[in-house]
Amino acid sequence: MATSITMFSAFLIFLSVAYVNGFSSDPVNPPAFVVNLDLPEEQRWTEVALKYKQLVPDIYAIMKQFLPDPTISLPLIRKIAADVDSYLAKPYAGEMRGIAKTLNMSLGDVVTCNLLYDISAFCTSIVMQDANGTIWHARNLDYSFTEILRNISIRVDYQKGGKTVYTGITYAGYVGLVTGQRPNAFTMTMDERDQGAWWMNILIAILDRNASPVSFLLRDTLAMSENFTAALEKVAYTTTAASFYTIMGGVRVGEGAVITKGRVGPIDIWKLDAKSGRWYEVETNYDHWAPPPADDDRRDPAIKAMNSMGQKSISKKSLFNVMSTSPVMNNKTTYTVVMSAAQPEIMEAWIRNP
Repeated sequence: MATSITMFSAFLIFLSVAYVNGFSSDPVNPPAFVVNLDLPEEQRWTEVALKYKQLVPDIYAIMKQFLPDPTISLPLIRKIAADVDSYLAKPYAGEMRGIAKTLNMSLGDVVTCNLLYDISAFCTSIVMQDANGTIWHARNLDYSFTEILRNISIRVDYQKGGKTVYTGITYAGYVGLVTGQRPNAFTMTMDERDQGAWWMNILIAILDRNASPVSFLLRDTLAMSENFTAALEKVAYTTTAASFYTIMGGVRVGEGAVITKGRVGPIDIWKLDAKSGRWYEVETNYDHWAPPPADDDRRDPAIKAMNSMGQKSISKKSLFNVMSTSPVMNNKTTYTVVMSAAQPEIMEAWIRNP
């Protein structure tokens, strides 16, 4: 019976979104919103929450059914929600409290699903330097909850005093960031590091209180770091809830790197070196020094596509085509992004419907 209800709920969501967006498989830009950082934390996401008020609660309900071992994880999450200001840093506790109030949901459900977003991402990110020395960055974000997440994908400009401080591509109801750009400074994306069941690491590390959830760290970095070097240092040396990859691009020649991050520090920092022929780096969900598994090799097709494109032919269109190559793009891809911090107006995202 529970399975039937789940399938019916998902079907209703699909129909409601199809009615709004149509059934076209053509890529479209996600809706754009402004989060005003000058507002109190509880009010920042009101417009987004109201826009998706009919969808997000049902999506949260479906996602919760995928929570691993709820007998262990749910009590921990309830503990966090009961004292959210102590366990989660500003501004995230207040922002999630505001979302919960707007959606008339329990804070525990909002906290649960914000954590769930962090444990099921499989991605492809590429940072590169073109023939003129300009740094570019492209990414596909793949998720287990593909169909429903495509329909709540949004672009957010985080502003202070009416000026955009940083921009992120995210999902309605999610306060962290795994894709972002600070104009004229740096770009960054997060890819999950395939370390098995790291969901428990996230929950336990939050209780540690010295560790930052990954998506919160990336948003903090976009908000606080003013250049590529400062951002790299912050990500690499902040204690985090789990191991992951951060792919970064800056605004100067050579400012590109893939950080393989352990919980307490970097395992490896792999920097661009165009003079030695490494004008791009591809990261999926596996250590770059080891071969990818045969059943999930997105790396080699991405490398082949990059070599075919060539360093002299980098453009928004050519990178979109690279990211559209199968299986770099696959049936779990929710969105594609192309960006360049030195040319912030280039940043564009597309919702993908393979």
